Amino acid sequence: MTASVKANGAPSREEFSERLLRGSVKKYYEPVVDVDWDAPLDPDKFFLPPRSVSLYGTPLWDSMSREQQIELSRQEFVNTLSAGIWFENILNQALLRDLMHADPTARSTHYALTEMGDETRHMVMFGRAIEKVGGKPMRPKRYQRMIINALPLTFRGALLWVAALVGEEIFDSLQRNMMDDPDLQPVVQRIMKIHVTEEARHIQFARDGARKRVAEMPWLSRMWVANLNGVGGLFFRHLFTNAAQYRRAGLDGKEARRVARTSPHHHDVQALGFAPLAAFLADVGLMGPVARRLWTRTHFLPATSSGRPRSDVEVDVDDRDSYDGPAVLHVGGVDHTVGVRLVGHLEPVDGQYHWQGAIFGELPGDVLKQPRATLSVGDRVATARISERTAQGTYGIVGVGAPPFA
Repeated sequence: MTASVKANGAPSREEFSERLLRGSVKKYYEPVVDVDWDAPLDPDKFFLPPRSVSLYGTPLWDSMSREQQIELSRQEFVNTLSAGIWFENILNQALLRDLMHADPTARSTHYALTEMGDETRHMVMFGRAIEKVGGKPMRPKRYQRMIINALPLTFRGALLWVAALVGEEIFDSLQRNMMDDPDLQPVVQRIMKIHVTEEARHIQFARDGARKRVAEMPWLSRMWVANLNGVGGLFFRHLFTNAAQYRRAGLDGKEARRVARTSPHHHDVQALGFAPLAAFLADVGLMGPVARRLWTRTHFLPATSSGRPRSDVEVDVDDRDSYDGPAVLHVGGVDHTVGVRLVGHLEPVDGQYHWQGAIFGELPGDVLKQPRATLSVGDRVATARISERTAQGTYGIVGVGAPPFA
């Protein structure tokens, strides 16, 4: 992760990293307080949108009761989050090893460290979510754990960034297409929004790293990476049709897996999730013939697709203190007694103290039209901004400077 020379008017690696660092300061989440973990689950809502559940659109799905369908969505949700935890673990190990050879003063190094912090919080969020929905984590088998521990040793250079994209972008694309589904549990919607917001920066960082590395790679190395990425198709096919999730939902695991793997609708969902990454890999010359065959064989790439290029996804570019208790929110000339859950930290990028969290309580419907507010905890008062209303009915609040809690 060293600085790159600016080419063709594009920002250098350092300039790009600086922009992402500033974006991270402006918009980031603390899942411990930004997700309402105490809100009850809705027994009639799904944990994944029905159309994204692997058996959707099959006779087997149609034969299931709504309760059984919801349970299958819960098990697939737990399976996906479990895999996300293991992948974030692999990525953080690989990034940390890469930093051993990087300039500790470089902005690209600083953003890599920022990304590792994000991923660590995501692992906490996924673990809390599995606990929240009453699930049991899907644990890798012994040989899989051995592979997980070995993979970071192989992820260097462009392969690191392509591996990061394979692990992040398919999930990101699917989440973007389903996080606003009205049949979805509010807590799941919230988790997806947090993950999509922060992963967008990670994806841009990885894309920029891959694009700049490819330009400098020898032909043989480029062909190796361009074809090796197809192994990702085999991994995701196994993940999305893991027999264990069907068994836990009371189905015949092998038969349900067979049905899912032959489902045209499931193939369409996979292709939808892979489409943005397929276009990028084709654009930078990293979709080799072997990789294309593997992605096609596992139904992530339609047989007739060539992977059309598309523009990058655009994003806005320690010790932590906390408070959980009552507060008074003054907004629009009116005081509101509310509950808040807040955390804060000193941000090394700009040298200022940033705090944020969630507001619990009834607020006027037009509160977001006048987001400037003050928040009081005892005798301490701080200026703040109401940032959003979440799917769970809470409000986000952010501030810079002295917080309203000690």
